[in-house]
Amino acid sequence: MTTPTYCTSCGHELGIGRFCTNCGQPVPGRHPEAAPASGAPVTAVVPPPTGQLPPAARYPLFADGAPPAAPPAPPAAPPTAAVPTPPPPYAPPVTPAPAPGRSRSWVPWAIAVVVVALVAGIGAFLVVSAGGDDSPSTQDRANDGGAPPATKPTEPTTGAPVEPDSTGTGSPVEPPAPGDVVDLTAGASAQVPATAPGSRDRDNHPVTFEARNMLDGQPRTSWRMAGDGTGATLTFDLGREVVLTEVGIINGYAKVDGADNWYRGNRRIRAVQWELDDGTRITQDLTDRRTVQLIPVGPVTTTRVVLHLVTVTPPGKGPNGRDFTAISEVRFRGAPA
Repeated sequence: MTTPTYCTSCGHELGIGRFCTNCGQPVPGRHPEAAPASGAPVTAVVPPPTGQLPPAARYPLFADGAPPAAPPAPPAAPPTAAVPTPPPPYAPPVTPAPAPGRSRSWVPWAIAVVVVALVAGIGAFLVVSAGGDDSPSTQDRANDGGAPPATKPTEPTTGAPVEPDSTGTGSPVEPPAPGDVVDLTAGASAQVPATAPGSRDRDNHPVTFEARNMLDGQPRTSWRMAGDGTGATLTFDLGREVVLTEVGIINGYAKVDGADNWYRGNRRIRAVQWELDDGTRITQDLTDRRTVQLIPVGPVTTTRVVLHLVTVTPPGKGPNGRDFTAISEVRFRGAPA
């Protein structure tokens, strides 16, 4: 009996094994169970037409014998501890080479020049803005420890307490005729508790603050003292006996030059008390006004007038702020006795 080339059951081309690799049927001539019964006719199996693909396998194949066992795998090598990789050696930063062209060594010098120019400009501006009649001279700074008197802290001046207003004990005096009333200021002199040092104005002209400036009839001149004049006493000698009818005062430094308002820059007097020879005392309240503020006091016979400063404002504010108490003018009106 010859072994068929194709499976008698499914027509798949047979290999060398005892079973069909496609349907698993025993191959006649290779497996005893596939031997046909004696006398039974053997039916020839017609191979499939050329070009027809065999059907795909539908279940696992059975081999003629078990494949040889694979050799045992060699034992795994014991794990080796990882060796740390040493860090790369330190490399200093690479400074890029300067770009070709003109050297830049002039840049720091240019910046220094600009800074110096700015500082000089700011200093000049401060000097100009803080100038004027209240700018102390070099000698003034030396006398005051190097600081302008306007900015040096001062304590309030202490003086005798102001007594209540009163009527004098002198005999009644007939009032002078209106035509006989004249200005008596020019013949007076003054004694003051202190005098601030002089300075120079913006045009470098000397400026003084002597007591006689209160009696010269010029509001742009002034007597002033450093600090708070509250409680200070000024004495005016009229030079002879007079019948006094009015007194008056400009209660600050009345000089104003454009933006420089020295009346606001210095302290101003808010209240004074006038005292005459016979004990007459009259308190005068004052307002912010750069003209003479008069008040009637008589008629009273007297040879001198004592002025008590009762209330004084704080120093002025802003660039022109100064810590001085100032009086530009004092006025006396009446007639010879």
